[in-house]
Amino acid sequence: MPPFKDSHMHFMVDGRPASHQEISKIAEAYAKCGIFSVDDMGHRTGIGLDAKPRLAGKIAVRSAGFAIFKTGGYGEFLGKGVIGKEEIEKVVEEIADTGVDFIKVINSGVVSFRGMQPVTAGGFTLQELKIIYAEARERGLEMVSHANSDPAIKDAIVAGASSIEHGFFVSRETLHMMAEKGVSWSPTAFALLNIASSVPHGQRRYIEGVVEAHLSSVNFARSVGVKLQVGTDSGSKGLSHGESFFEELRLFRKAGLSFDQILSAACMGSEEIKKGNYLFIKADFIEKGKIDAVYRDGKRLPSLLFPASPL
Repeated sequence: MPPFKDSHMHFMVDGRPASHQEISKIAEAYAKCGIFSVDDMGHRTGIGLDAKPRLAGKIAVRSAGFAIFKTGGYGEFLGKGVIGKEEIEKVVEEIADTGVDFIKVINSGVVSFRGMQPVTAGGFTLQELKIIYAEARERGLEMVSHANSDPAIKDAIVAGASSIEHGFFVSRETLHMMAEKGVSWSPTAFALLNIASSVPHGQRRYIEGVVEAHLSSVNFARSVGVKLQVGTDSGSKGLSHGESFFEELRLFRKAGLSFDQILSAACMGSEEIKKGNYLFIKADFIEKGKIDAVYRDGKRLPSLLFPASPL
């Protein structure tokens, strides 16, 4: 089968930007897990743009470089803040000129579990999102959107987002819209569930309930034809590069997806096999988190690398 792709990660280690040495170790951790392609979702340092040429020939990197967020809202550590049309146009141009592969927009906060609103503050108006999309499209770039809460997700889709990242509290109506418009979805369920072990009991139960509902939405999304992607948010605090991928696969299985549906969301294209990039697995590889063999450029990586060791 083809190698895996992590559709949502950051070149960070436990929440901080990776050093040059750690970038190489991250690539090794991914390769050991059979992950040969990643989408970097940005950091205010633009570390992903540094990682991309360093890792050429090792793993394929698509990078947002810097995310765009609404000044005063969530996203400061991820990129560049903007207010108003002029700043949006200027910052999109600045980011595009750095050689990014897509524009990442932060259109909401994150899931709240401390008695506030379901999602913390952040995001743009629909009109502002349309401006970001127009500026990105003018430069031949797609717009990918971090979005939680149904209104934020729907606005991102209407504005032209090609992918929704996270997508907590999405409605079935909006999932139908995603399917109709061909918008993909990286649910990043384990990234939230992982927090549960470090919070008080009441908050833990709330998080677990949110994740259960999220997995139900993943199942429904699959049933109506939404293109699902496996993204881990690896690099964020407590999320290991490599190991988290298998945790996300386990949650896809818990959501009721079949083996083939999970592989469809997790794998690169079959053309990779012709290049000599492929994996050998057993039917229980998701549960065991173990790959039997990984081949790159037709050569098997040393067997001592398995099971995968995370970073």
